[in-house]
Amino acid sequence: MTEQNPTDTEAAQAPAKRKTDAQRKKEFDANRKAMDELCELYPEAFNPRKPKPLKIGIHEALAEDGKLSKTRIRRALNVYVRLRSYYACMLEGVDRVTIDGSPTGQVSAEDAAHAKEKFDAIEKRRAERAKQRPPAANRKPRADGDKPEGARKPRGARPSRPRKDNQTAPAASQPAPETAKPEDSLPPEDRMKRKLEMLVNKTKN
Repeated sequence: MTEQNPTDTEAAQAPAKRKTDAQRKKEFDANRKAMDELCELYPEAFNPRKPKPLKIGIHEALAEDGKLSKTRIRRALNVYVRLRSYYACMLEGVDRVTIDGSPTGQVSAEDAAHAKEKFDAIEKRRAERAKQRPPAANRKPRADGDKPEGARKPRGARPSRPRKDNQTAPAASQPAPETAKPEDSLPPEDRMKRKLEMLVNKTKN
């Protein structure tokens, strides 16, 4: 018997795997669409944001109502009862509801424990995915642009402002000097003589 190359085997299996993934996605989309229809037709019983525990065997009541086919009922319930929010509402002693929202029976301790196991498993998977996310240091810069660490100002640092005391005003803002008087240009001795002459003349007058 001729041995088959593992690479050839993987290549042969690859198309089948892609087809399976496509089928799963298609089935999931169909189930979600059926669930949306179920929520629109029976809002008193089905609300994915605020779910209530459903009556055991509610699929029979839905089939008798005749608004949805059995296939669509199965698809819708397949998604609805596996929602994280639905597992969270399944607490012991809480009333179950039928298609019109009226209570019928209660959640048993066994059903509540089973729902809690499913809920905890979902939370564990969410936590594992969160750990696998890249740390903030390895993330791409934001749209507004992250500056390098050396270019950043330390927290609490305020922009320096010029001090008002002993500050030299800009040349443009300084008042223009007064026009020098004629006597200011004379030597000190001549200025003194002129002042004395002015004083003598003032006394004579």
